[in-house]
Amino acid sequence: MERQRFLSLSICIILGSYGLFAQQTGVVDYPTLGIRFTIPDGWKGAESGEVFLMGSDTQPGLVILMTHQESQIQNLKTQAEAGLVDEGISLQKAGDFEKVGSEGIGAEFSGTIQGTQAKAYIAAVVNPFGTGVTVVAATDVPNYSSLYKQLAKEIAGSLQFSQPKEPPVTEEWRQTLQGVKLTYLNSYSSSGYDSYGGYSDHEEILLCGNRFTFYKSSSMSIDTGGAYASSAGNSNNAGNWTVATSGAGVPLLRLQYDNGKVSDFELEYKETKTYLNGYRYFRTYDHGECR
Repeated sequence: MERQRFLSLSICIILGSYGLFAQQTGVVDYPTLGIRFTIPDGWKGAESGEVFLMGSDTQPGLVILMTHQESQIQNLKTQAEAGLVDEGISLQKAGDFEKVGSEGIGAEFSGTIQGTQAKAYIAAVVNPFGTGVTVVAATDVPNYSSLYKQLAKEIAGSLQFSQPKEPPVTEEWRQTLQGVKLTYLNSYSSSGYDSYGGYSDHEEILLCGNRFTFYKSSSMSIDTGGAYASSAGNSNNAGNWTVATSGAGVPLLRLQYDNGKVSDFELEYKETKTYLNGYRYFRTYDHGECR
């Protein structure tokens, strides 16, 4: 279970009976995040990608837990007001905000999930030590009841936060990346008798002190002899960086942009090569760009 924004969900939700593929029950602990919670009686759970899913053999719908980096209740409210619109999902706030514990909020949402009319209760809790948690209890409209509100609040109420326990690999990566420029290059071209096509991608992440600069450019061109088309774009952003860990203990390069956006990249070191999210990045230290 890793960082996700308050209303950022990109998994396919099954609203009917949820056939569980794991048997985890009771207390779930993520020491590297400083997060503990309890799975309610009658429910079971398991990690699925970047979220934690819970289901019941007797109750329709499911519960999703995901993490967020917001430290202010007002920011959570602002994101909630915008609703949740993602792959096959469109949910809008359908009720007033309620207080959930001392550091959380909750509200009912309604809309569609994978084309099915659905309702959900979403509760989000701020963590004074860093990574907060969002709880989504959802099902189709005919099966929705106050049970899902109670369920979300029960799980949110079971949350216990503590100072994250940082594994040694985190500091090792932090030292390795200090002052480095990470460069990603990817290009492709092909040509035939009377046609040509190609594209190129270029990314640079410069890590100096606790600040970073992220530069990205891309271009594409197509020439069919009788017609030619091309496109190009670039972006340049900055913010603070650190090395964190996922709930599974995977080291992450975390970029916290000045505009509030947060991006995580899984770090991996294979055969003296550096990989971010599975893609090779070249490391350069003698670049002279850190002042």
